[in-house]
Formats: sequence, C-alpha cells, structure tokens
Amino acid sequence: MHLLASSIPFTDTLFALMLVLTACGCFVVGINLMSRGFVHASTRTDSFFTRGFDCKNRFAGAGFGFLHSFMTQSSDVTSVTLVRLSDIGAITLFQACACIIGANIGTTATTFIASLSGIEHLTDIFAFLAFIGAVPLLSKKRKIHIFGEIVAGFGILFVGLRLLGQEVENPAFRELVSTIFLSTEAPILLVAIGIALTSLVQSSSVVTSMVVFLTIGNLLPLPSALCLVVGANVGTCVTAWLAAFGSSRNARVTAMFHTLFNIVGATIFMVVMYTPIRDPFVSWVEGVNTKAEYKVALFHLIFNLTAALVMIPLLRPSVWISKKIVRH
Repeated sequence: MHLLASSIPFTDTLFALMLVLTACGCFVVGINLMSRGFVHASTRTDSFFTRGFDCKNRFAGAGFGFLHSFMTQSSDVTSVTLVRLSDIGAITLFQACACIIGANIGTTATTFIASLSGIEHLTDIFAFLAFIGAVPLLSKKRKIHIFGEIVAGFGILFVGLRLLGQEVENPAFRELVSTIFLSTEAPILLVAIGIALTSLVQSSSVVTSMVVFLTIGNLLPLPSALCLVVGANVGTCVTAWLAAFGSSRNARVTAMFHTLFNIVGATIFMVVMYTPIRDPFVSWVEGVNTKAEYKVALFHLIFNLTAALVMIPLLRPSVWISKKIVRH
C-alpha cells in the first residue's frame, strides 16, 4: 500500500533498482576477475592449493583458509575450491573443513573495504585501478596478464562500490528500502531476507557491502543491519551446495560442514536477539566509538570469530555429524 501511495513514479523506482543491480554486477565482476588472477598466480606450480590447503592441523587450515579468502575477497571462491579439492581427494575432509572456518573469517575483509568508501575520494582513487589494470590485460605474457587481472578486478570492485554509494542517495531507491526494511524489525525475518538476497546474487560480499551502504545512508537501523549480515553468511552456503551438486560424497560433506558452521553462528545470534541479552548487546555495538559502517564491519568479524571459536574445538565431531547427515 505504501508503494501505491508513493509520489515517486514506478518507473523511477524500477530504474533505480536496475542501477543498483548494475552496481552489484560490477562488484561481482571485480571480485571474480581479481579471484581469477590470484588463482592463476597461485596455481602456476599447483603448489598453492595442494600444499597450502594440505594443512597439518586445524589451526594451520583455518589460517590458510583465512589467507585465501582474504586474498580473493570471497569466501565463495574458497569454499567452491575446497569442495572441488575434497571431491577429487586432493585434501581430506578434516583439512577442507578446517580451511572453511578460516575462509568465513577472511570474507569479513570485504565488509571493511566497503566501510572505507565513506572516506572522501578514496573510492575514486582505487576505482582508477580498473584503468591501470586494463592495460596489462592486453599483454600476452602470462605474468603481466595475471597482474592486470588482479589490479583491474580490484579497481572494478571499487567502481561497483562507487555506483552503490551513488544509488543509495537516489530518492526512489531510498523510499523502496524504507518500505521494505523500516517496517520490518523481526530478526528471523530479516535473516531470511539476507539469505534470500545472497542466494539470488550468489555473493555474500555484495549483500554485506550493500548493508554497509544502507547503514551509511541512514536507511537501515543497526539491529536490522546485523540481522541481514547474519543472513548473508548463511545464504553463502548455497554457492557451496551448487558446486557440490552431482559430485562425490566428500564434496557434499564439505558443503554440509560449511552450512553447519554458519547455522551454529546464526543460532548463537538468534539466542542473543530473542533473549534479554539483546538490549545490552545492541547497546554495546551502538556504543562503539566509531561510525555506523565500521560497527557493521566489526560485528561481521566478531560474528565469524565467535562461530570459529566454537567450531575449531568441535571440528572432528562436526565433520562426523556432517558425514552422518550426508550418508550417500
């Protein structure tokens, strides 16, 4: 009813939404191009994957998973890689699951990068890297071409961030967001929206970055932003399941552990949000002496660290449970 009573034409809202999706597309292209560059650079001797993911213990695995996800700016790339490596038997299930824990922590780097967009002219400067990286892409030399992929991808990522920042100020988009989110305060419903959005765009980084921009634009209350971030973490499991579909049992067990990790984190969050702990917790996050966008990024890091602290000691039982769930 609110949309029907709006003074903003429907076509304006539609075009605003199209531009936001275009910005998200630039973001995804940038991440994919940069990830491909890192993958090409690291697999020249095939040692980065097989020896890096072939960790000796759970802490080394979590550390390498964090490093890989941090470098590629995408836990989805890392989780899909782990699913495929466990599928062909290059690494054990224990190693793959240990790396997934670290990958979930590493993906928080993208949220912090999105938070930096509030710094004047910083996004424009980094976006210029898209041009700098485009020149080496024309080279036929492998090393120069890989360098171009990484730099151009990083630049295009910031082009997407720049476009997102601009469209958040669009009156039609602001009204649409207000209609959807400001009237919805139920944590479980907001988490479900985060899951749905991430499943749709196949990137939790896009959704968490969008949450950061909505927070910067004062379009999203902080508690709602936290719920959407949790939903984005759970929704990213869809990508791992798509990679595991039709593969071996090991691949599906790896995807199941990824899901289990994020469900554990989401469950802890829900317990907090539906108990008397909620008000002190939200007050603590709001009381952090920094800007709202940094609060979202800090929460994202704390959320994944909490889940990791729970799951690392329970890694072997969690792998066992995942095996029991995925029997065939």
